[in-house]
Amino acid sequence: MPTQWSLTPTPPPPPGVSPSHVHALACLLLEDPASEHTAQVKAFTAALPAGTARGSVAASAPTLLLSWLDEPTEPDLASRITGPVRLGSHTAHLSLAARRTVPYTRLAATAPTPRVRVEFTTPAYVNRGGRQLPLPDPELLLEGLARRWAAFSPHPLPCDATAEALGMVHLARHDTRTVPVGTGRHQRTGFVGHAVFGLPRASPAARRSFTALWAFAEFAGVGAQTTHGLGHVRVRLRPETGHPTQRGGTDRPQRTGRNRPVSTRPTPPRTQNAGT
Repeated sequence: MPTQWSLTPTPPPPPGVSPSHVHALACLLLEDPASEHTAQVKAFTAALPAGTARGSVAASAPTLLLSWLDEPTEPDLASRITGPVRLGSHTAHLSLAARRTVPYTRLAATAPTPRVRVEFTTPAYVNRGGRQLPLPDPELLLEGLARRWAAFSPHPLPCDATAEALGMVHLARHDTRTVPVGTGRHQRTGFVGHAVFGLPRASPAARRSFTALWAFAEFAGVGAQTTHGLGHVRVRLRPETGHPTQRGGTDRPQRTGRNRPVSTRPTPPRTQNAGT
């Protein structure tokens, strides 16, 4: 059962909180001595989803979001925020503002939808073949969610349905811009904005997996370095019938000349694409 805590830092951190400092605080609060710190897939994510500026994860971050994906090992967070904590050079006290939980069974039972609208509230990027891509690649984003679900959910999604969803997911439209994250050798280029992902002509089972994974994304984050404050999203599921876009058209997949979904070619810093 994924859990998400909303924590209020007092005083609020100034602009300039780096991903490494977000990661350090999340590890302090959520890991214990027995944790495998270098694990490729970790049971937690962290975010300061208030915007970006000057190479930071958050220009102003009144709320720290921490998520835990593995119910049997969920830490007692309340007992770990009794004293002051540090975000880089900033010292603050954390107060618990909210705690949200959703069972994996409920996520899996979410009413299926053929498209979702995703808002990337902190910078995100994906890796392909060792290259960092600041692009909303539909297959790579969904594949990362499937790996995290498989790692932590006691209720596996059907393999065939998930594979079908990965093979058919497309980027219907997006409005994103690239932003730098971090400094020095740790600097990355991510993207923020929103995108609509669709699953045309898929089986009901594939749509159920697609919908469950994107509902899970609000806890798990997307892309790389979700434990460092990157890849936090807000997801709006679209209804099963009648699929108008916000601009009054119908979402259709963007395709290349080989009739494949568009995904990985570099784009200018500001992009606006819409299906017609």
